[in-house]
Amino acid sequence: MKVESLKIENRTAYAAFDTELERAVGGSCRVSAIRAQIIETLKQFSSVDNVIISIDGRTEDILQP
Repeated sequence: MKVESLKIENRTAYAAFDTELERAVGGSCRVSAIRAQIIETLKQFSSVDNVIISIDGRTEDILQP
């Protein structure tokens, strides 16, 4: 899996991943843990309050348990 893009705009980090991220995870606990790791890693930066994760342009139906 790889990060295709990352931008910070108006204190929101937009992290776009390739489709490998969905294929690499399975199980509700693992999906929740990966989502939390991405969010908490990006929120370490003082310029980030919110995180939006996308996979192949989708934000709504990704990393669901």
